[in-house]
Amino acid sequence: MNNTKYLDSVISVEINWNSLFVFHSKKYWNPMLRFSYSLCHDRSSAEDILQTSLLKSLQAFQKFVTQYCNNISTTNDINNLFLSQDIQHHFKNWLYRIVKNTYLDNHAISKKWNYDSLDEAVINNNLPDANSYHLNSPKLTNNLKEQEQEFYRIALDDNWKSRLSSLNEKQRSVLYLAAENYSYKEISLILDIPIGTVMSNLSRTIKKLRPTANNLE
Repeated sequence: MNNTKYLDSVISVEINWNSLFVFHSKKYWNPMLRFSYSLCHDRSSAEDILQTSLLKSLQAFQKFVTQYCNNISTTNDINNLFLSQDIQHHFKNWLYRIVKNTYLDNHAISKKWNYDSLDEAVINNNLPDANSYHLNSPKLTNNLKEQEQEFYRIALDDNWKSRLSSLNEKQRSVLYLAAENYSYKEISLILDIPIGTVMSNLSRTIKKLRPTANNLE
C-alpha cells in the first residue's frame, strides 16, 4: 500500500474537516452574504449564491489548509494555523473569490467582467494606466486614503441598498470591498479584474453616489 495515501486517509478520518470549516468560516458568513448581495442585488439570489459558495468552499477547505501547511496531522495543527492573521485574511479573500465565481457561474456573465477599457479609464477619469506600474508599487498596493475609506463606509449605511440600485454589479462589488478596507491590489485579486478597472469603477461610483445624499460629500 502507498504509505502516503494511507497516512492521508488516516488524517482525513482523524480530522473532522466539516466541523473545522464551520468553526473557522462562520464569522464570515454574513460578510459573504453582503458581498453576494452587492453582486446580484437580490436577497433570494444572494442567499442561493452563499449556500452554493459555502458548499464549494467546504469541499475545498482541506486543499486550502494544506497549501499553507503540509504537516497537518491533528485538529490543533489547523487551529494553530488559523491563529495567524495573515491566514485568516487569505481565507476570507479565498471565500470572497468563491462567492464571486459562483455568481459568475450562476448568471452566465460574459467575459467582459474581466476586462474594462483601461484607456477609457485613463482618459475619462484621469487615472494612471495600471499596466505602467509594478503590482508591488506602493501607489497601488497601499490601502485607500482615509477620506476614501470613509466615503465608501458611509455609502454602505442604512440606505446602502437603495444607493446600490444605481450601480452595476462590478461597481457594487468594488464599492463593498473598498468599504471593507481592501487595497486596490486586493480588490483586483479577489474580483479577477485589472487594478485599472478597480480604480475606474471606484471613480464612476463616486460620481454616481455623491449627488444622492448630503453625507457623501
